[in-house]
Amino acid sequence: MESNLLLGLILGFFGGIGSVYLILRFRSIAVYKLDEHTLFLKLPLLGSLEVKGPERYPGLFLQNLCETLDKIKTFQGLIDFDLMLKHAKDFNINYVGFEGDNIDGTWNKGRLAYSTFARGDSGGYNIFLNPGLDRRLVCQHLKEELGLDIQPDELHTFLFLHEIGHTQQAGNECYITAKISHRLAGKKRKRRKDMQILYRKVERFADDFATKELLKWRAEKGVAK
Repeated sequence: MESNLLLGLILGFFGGIGSVYLILRFRSIAVYKLDEHTLFLKLPLLGSLEVKGPERYPGLFLQNLCETLDKIKTFQGLIDFDLMLKHAKDFNINYVGFEGDNIDGTWNKGRLAYSTFARGDSGGYNIFLNPGLDRRLVCQHLKEELGLDIQPDELHTFLFLHEIGHTQQAGNECYITAKISHRLAGKKRKRRKDMQILYRKVERFADDFATKELLKWRAEKGVAK
């Protein structure tokens, strides 16, 4: 009986030491946040482990929301926001921004807007609008060129529609693709005139498309101009 008691004391002693060891070891667990979805755990005995959190959250990330709302306010000061969203969906517009056509993001003098192909498998287009224009002066030039009386608060809506008018979804020929193919094919200078004719054609189509859509938008808004 005494031997059983002694054995129990010995087992209890070593069990206590083991428990203390494990407690001390697990207190050394290190947790690092790699991103908003991933935790990196450094565990004693088990090594390191990445733990993925839920990819979707039912709540709002407020900093992201505030930044988005500020951007929306900026767009609303320049363009009809509802029209932008509708046409973006209908014509596969991936991104609308204010970055200029230079590498450093500045705008070349006289450049009003431009569009590019969007990256990724979904394709689509990116549209860039110059926010620093003298809107009254540009509207005056457009009236002389197109015969269309565009109001300053309509200018960026018109420019947005013009760039959509360059898309193949709008029915236009893709000048960028034609130009690249022309260069890759090593065409001679005598074909440069053909490219100039195509350029004027696609620009005229984009102007006509933007004019038609602007007049349609005015009618829907009940604006008579």
